[in-house]
Amino acid sequence: MYPFRTLPDLLRYVRSTYDAPNALNYPHEGGWVSYSHKELAGRVRHLTLALDAMGVQRGERVGLIAPSSPDWLIIDLAIQSAGGVTVPIFNKISPESFRHEIADSGMRYLFAGNPEEIPLIHEHRASLKEVITFWYSGTHERYDSLFEEGRSIDVDRPDRYAELCNAISDGDLATVIYTSGSTGLPKGVELTQRNIVSQVAASAERFPRDYSDDTCLSILPLAHIFERMVMYFYIASGIPVYFVDDPKEVAAYMRSVRPTIMTVVPRVLEKVYTAIKHRAEEARGIEKLLIRGAVRRASEKEIEKRFFGPLDAIYQKAVYPRFREALSPRFRYLICGSSKLDPQIARFFTNIGIPIYEGYGLTEASPVISANGPRATRIGTVGMPFPGVEVKIAPDGEILARGPNIMVGYHRNREATGAVIDDVGWLHTGDLGSIDDDGYLRINGRKKELFKKSTGEYVPPAPIEYALTQIPYVDAAMIIADNRTYVTALLFPDSDRLAFFKERYGLANMTDSEFLKSEFLHTKTEEYIDEINRHRHHCEWIERFTIMDHAAAVETGELTPSMKLRRFQIEQMYRDAIEDMYSSIGGWK
Repeated sequence: MYPFRTLPDLLRYVRSTYDAPNALNYPHEGGWVSYSHKELAGRVRHLTLALDAMGVQRGERVGLIAPSSPDWLIIDLAIQSAGGVTVPIFNKISPESFRHEIADSGMRYLFAGNPEEIPLIHEHRASLKEVITFWYSGTHERYDSLFEEGRSIDVDRPDRYAELCNAISDGDLATVIYTSGSTGLPKGVELTQRNIVSQVAASAERFPRDYSDDTCLSILPLAHIFERMVMYFYIASGIPVYFVDDPKEVAAYMRSVRPTIMTVVPRVLEKVYTAIKHRAEEARGIEKLLIRGAVRRASEKEIEKRFFGPLDAIYQKAVYPRFREALSPRFRYLICGSSKLDPQIARFFTNIGIPIYEGYGLTEASPVISANGPRATRIGTVGMPFPGVEVKIAPDGEILARGPNIMVGYHRNREATGAVIDDVGWLHTGDLGSIDDDGYLRINGRKKELFKKSTGEYVPPAPIEYALTQIPYVDAAMIIADNRTYVTALLFPDSDRLAFFKERYGLANMTDSEFLKSEFLHTKTEEYIDEINRHRHHCEWIERFTIMDHAAAVETGELTPSMKLRRFQIEQMYRDAIEDMYSSIGGWK
């Protein structure tokens, strides 16, 4: 479909095909810093030549730690065009993981675009030859001088850029991505040019559209392969991209940018859905009944059944447009991945006029294995196999995948590679699933993420934890059950929802700290958990819980950069609180 086989060739294709003034955009001082396709290609070209002159060798690993921005992509594409291999590093990385990724990758150069990371970088930069800083405020002489050097080289050696790009083959490494993982040190996933470009082509096949009127809002980190691969797809399709610099301002950017397309993780949709339900509770009189009814109808109506009654007509005219306006009235679809999405939330967004297309994948698969799309979608599944990807279910229920997207292996770790890729190229995902008669893949859980109590009974954590996050003030929850006699839970609050909860019960005068420790909140939480337990098998009942005094966050170590719970880390961090729930006698914790 696309006339390119490598990412440097993708950029040359884009330069000859598009010339929009707003190809990539980043917020700055109340406005936008914008790059046209011509400027994007020119900056990549000049930085490539400077990196070549600087001594970046073919196959050399070059680090990149920064928030998502146009310059993140410019640096990434320049590293690859020079023959190097990009090693993206997540922001808020632990010192231990940071040291490991520098040493394991063997990087000598590191681009740093986040001033908050500079103390960590300087503390552990002994093996680095050079750290080059850049961001959208302040002066960065070395970074700026690289572009000047590249421009001079381009005048003296106008054919050098083409020589470098032409030397890149589709079998060359494009990137080494260290998986954040929930336990132990991260492993470096080696992805080739072919791996990633095959996914860009598959994305265009699964999501065919007229892109002339599309606009993307980017809210996920480019260090994550999901957003990064999709970003290459946006660029190859000529879709303007607007980056978000502050996660707290996503709603405001949605209203100002009015995007038509966005990639999200379930956590984002869960927050929006919960906020809409809370607004419904804040309404009064007839309006409250109308909004609550509209939320319930959108959440429950099967999209396959197109029955359209009188209430549907009222909701479509009077309520659903208000929901869409709060996000973006131009949304054509949201692509969701990373973890399982509640089908109720998928139905809600689809029924109000914002179709959700849920997909599934792993970093090791570059990353998409399957996805729903405009031509074929089924809520509750993660769609059909992505174009070019084979999927089958092993006898024990594990999902296996094979295709041009599967990684070369884990960097410098043959043993770990052999444990997940078999002799005939099947990637063993570690996820359990099934394929229905129409070819849709359904995820049934993690092969190893099934807790076994000391009583011999098995407990699936995901559905219980999701139920706990439906408690009005709870943002994240983690249960403990493995090798334990009963189930307990850690509950992490959401400060915004906590404020609403306090006001709802006339306790707004209490501080968050006082409220989280209050007998009132513990009693209300008992009531919610009693209701959750009522719908579960007795071996899954939550016997005790602890309400934490802060939200779970990447910065404090409870979440991975892709917003998943770091179970091992949490159990280590809060060992005393957990043991207390098993040593205390009687009552709720």
